[in-house]
Amino acid sequence: MPTIPSDDYLTPSEAARILRRSARTLARMRAEGRGPRYHREGGLVLYRLSDLKDWFLQFTVTPPRSCA
Repeated sequence: MPTIPSDDYLTPSEAARILRRSARTLARMRAEGRGPRYHREGGLVLYRLSDLKDWFLQFTVTPPRSCA
């Protein structure tokens, strides 16, 4: 992940690059009411880096311990 100050706002294209998804996928997620939090002002959509990190971290999986 590139080094970006935590309060920076990102365009959908920039956010998609960080999340390794397409901007179209993020648009679909917004339309379906899922995905990372975002801010909308008129037609402008912006994502905060901290919101992308929070959303991404909720999918962390801890593998079960193997029975030996």
